[in-house]
Amino acid sequence: MTEIADRYRNAATRFGALVDAVPADAWSNPSPCADWTAEGVLDHVVTTELDFLRQRELPMPDIEGHTTLESWPTVRDAVQAVLDDPTQAKISYDGYFGRTTVEETLDAFYGLDLLVHRWDLAKAVGLEDFAELTDDERAIVSLHMANIPDDVMRTPGLFGPAIEPATDADPTTKLMNFLGRTS
Repeated sequence: MTEIADRYRNAATRFGALVDAVPADAWSNPSPCADWTAEGVLDHVVTTELDFLRQRELPMPDIEGHTTLESWPTVRDAVQAVLDDPTQAKISYDGYFGRTTVEETLDAFYGLDLLVHRWDLAKAVGLEDFAELTDDERAIVSLHMANIPDDVMRTPGLFGPAIEPATDADPTTKLMNFLGRTS
């Protein structure tokens, strides 16, 4: 196992525990992501991970006929299998920011998505215990955000303008405010 594979596993486990805890009637709740419901957040995570696997011609899970909620564990397991297989994880290609590998992209973007969107989903459905990021998780988000140029990061559809946090905001809220999110 690699550190990246373990990071994804941990983030996916915590995200999955939240998905499992969402009450059935909360999936239509609005999320902190503009124009997205709680279900929209999950759909984004599932479809972007699938798109990455498809673009890199990696093994695709069979989710035909499944709902987004039913698809999440299958997609998660497919991504984890890629990360656990060094021959797939180490595939290199020319990415948006230059030469990279499958595992580096899954870590920097899709692992990051699991952390940030866990907060979004937890806030949308009122499961605050899942919203708090650990010190290590905040460090991972900050590390990966530091590698994205501000003009790219603030592109519509990625992250909104930074919001000034309340003076008594906790560290996770401050980070999410930096990413343009309010609770």
